[in-house]
Amino acid sequence: MLTQFRLALIVAAMLATVWTGQALAFWPFGGGVTRIAIAPAYGGVCEDCDLSGRLLVGAKMTNSVFNRSDFSGAVMTRVDGSGSEFEGADFTETDLRRASFADASCPRARFERAMLADADGSGANFSRASFAGADVSNMNLEGADISGADLRGARGLTQAQLDEACGDARTRLPRGLRVGQCR
Repeated sequence: MLTQFRLALIVAAMLATVWTGQALAFWPFGGGVTRIAIAPAYGGVCEDCDLSGRLLVGAKMTNSVFNRSDFSGAVMTRVDGSGSEFEGADFTETDLRRASFADASCPRARFERAMLADADGSGANFSRASFAGADVSNMNLEGADISGADLRGARGLTQAQLDEACGDARTRLPRGLRVGQCR
C-alpha cells in the first residue's frame, strides 16, 4: 500500500513538472540547480501535415521538412524553424512573432495575414511567397531571397529591411519601395 502511494506521488510530481513546462535537473557534481526549459520538438519529415490551429509556442522545428503543411491559425511564437523546408506551407493568420526561419526554405509559402513582427528570416528563401496583409514589422530579412514574392499588402515593411534582402523583377512591393537583384 505504501509503495503504491509513493508511486502515485512520483507520477503526480512528474506530471506537475511537465504541466508547468519546466524541469529541474540537479547536477551531482556542482553546487546548484540547473534549469532546463522543456519545449515541444517537431522534427524529421511531416509533409502535407495538418497542424492548423495548434499551439506550437517555442517549438523546435529545426532542419526538418514541412513541405505543403497547413499551419493556418496556429500560435507559433518563438518557434525555431531554422534550416527547415516549408515549401508551399500555409501560414495564413498564424502568429509567428519572434519566430526564426533563419536559412529556411519557404518558396511558395503563404503568410497571408500572418504576424511576423520581430521574426528572423535571415538567409531564408521566400521566393514566390505571399505576404498579403502580413505584419512584417522589424522582421530580419538580411540575406533573404524574396524573388517573385508578393509583399504589396505587407504591413510594417521598410526600405531598410529590403536593402538587406534580394529579389528580382517579379517581386511585388508596396509603391515607393525597391529591392536589389539576387546574384
